Amino acid sequence: MHTDNIPPKPQAPSTPDERRWAHSALRRRLLTGQWEQDLEEELLRHLPTDRREALGPADLSSCPIEQVTRQLAMLYHTEPHVTGDGDISALVGRDGYVTKAGFFQLMQKVQQLTLGIREMFVRVDVAPHIPGAVARVPGLSFRTVSPDFVIASASEDAPDIPLYYQELRLRMHPETGTAIWVWDVLDIRNPNDALFGMYEATPAGGIGAEVSELFMGHPTMRGESYPYRSKEGIPFLPLVLYHAEKTGQLFNAFDASQLAYGSLVSAVLFSFYVHCVRDNSWPQKYVAGLSVSGLSQLEGDMTGRRSAISTDPSSILMFQTEPDMQGQPLIGSFTYADPEKLLESISKYEYRVATAAGISSEAMRMSGDPRSGYAISVSRSGQRESSARYSSIFRRHDQEMMEKCAMLANRFLGASLPESGYRVIYSPLGLSPEEMRAQREDIIQKLQAGLISPVDAMQIMNPDLDPIEAKQELERIRAERAQYSI
Repeated sequence: MHTDNIPPKPQAPSTPDERRWAHSALRRRLLTGQWEQDLEEELLRHLPTDRREALGPADLSSCPIEQVTRQLAMLYHTEPHVTGDGDISALVGRDGYVTKAGFFQLMQKVQQLTLGIREMFVRVDVAPHIPGAVARVPGLSFRTVSPDFVIASASEDAPDIPLYYQELRLRMHPETGTAIWVWDVLDIRNPNDALFGMYEATPAGGIGAEVSELFMGHPTMRGESYPYRSKEGIPFLPLVLYHAEKTGQLFNAFDASQLAYGSLVSAVLFSFYVHCVRDNSWPQKYVAGLSVSGLSQLEGDMTGRRSAISTDPSSILMFQTEPDMQGQPLIGSFTYADPEKLLESISKYEYRVATAAGISSEAMRMSGDPRSGYAISVSRSGQRESSARYSSIFRRHDQEMMEKCAMLANRFLGASLPESGYRVIYSPLGLSPEEMRAQREDIIQKLQAGLISPVDAMQIMNPDLDPIEAKQELERIRAERAQYSI
């Protein structure tokens, strides 16, 4: 699809949603490397036109919101273990639907986007057969949906679980070949009148003409024809809304906005730093009572117009005395900028941005000397603390996803999977040799002193296990040791 043929994105249907869309879109661009235009606009907010031209190319090398969230998103560094009531290998086994679709590999990026944007949708559906393509076994497919393309609502009793979902999607018209914006609408607010349909989006964000048959091959599915249902016939939305934290709200778009705005300001400061290193990190020469011959007028408007002359070590500058000069002309120099102090100040600003966003326990310097590099880095222990904090809410969403995947597989793929009772167990980050030795000695001493039980010890070593799972793991170890006479 050619970008020059894409129509402008419609507005959100309400002012609050438009504000939410704008801020979430900014965060999404910062997290996905599409923020160059945002930085240019931020530079012009800080600098007049002539100073912006003197600065040169913008520097996009440092983005705290991307750096911090990428280092904190470690829940899926190793594929989690999924358990359930009964045989679930068809879902999460080596050739299971979820495994083959690469869901947990996708979640490595989803967690980062969720931490940065505060919410993220993951939509699941049955992978369709593509006409004309090589035949493949039907399965599940997953895709991420940023909240700046979604209108949603929930019930008053469960305000953070969507029951109405309206997604703005760019689709190619099958008859005209032109791109149009379409609303995908899923509505289960009334279980007896659930709805799934597609409608053209108006420029103001309203719902226009129905185009379900055009893109799905059949009219809007409503009531008994609604396709996404459990074994009991209860309708559900084929998606999960991932939250960075449980707030009791459907969207929490503006929380920790300091990290987004501070990332832009940080890039402004680093652009200025590059300018100073490149153009102003040597003694600044000056003249008094003289003017340089051969100056060229650079392109620009009246505000930003500058005069300059190119020089190199072999060139000779020609000066001429100012007509109204009285006395002896002067030529000298003075130190203009200290790059080391400037970099230290910017690094301290980045650290301040991170701590202001509420991540002070994880954000640490790689070195006590910020001049050794960018100051923001997350320690291994900080990553473990972060994973422990985020595991509870992501587990809740992952288990909901497993249930919905099972429902889809049962209804459309002929599976016979349990539709509840799933548990997702995340692998802890590995310890350094020193940390492993210290933990082992601490556990052994506490066991010998009778301060903890073997179950407690197993949970210390594997924090994501509950007491029942820890007992099962101990029984497995005991049985295998007896079997192999270790």
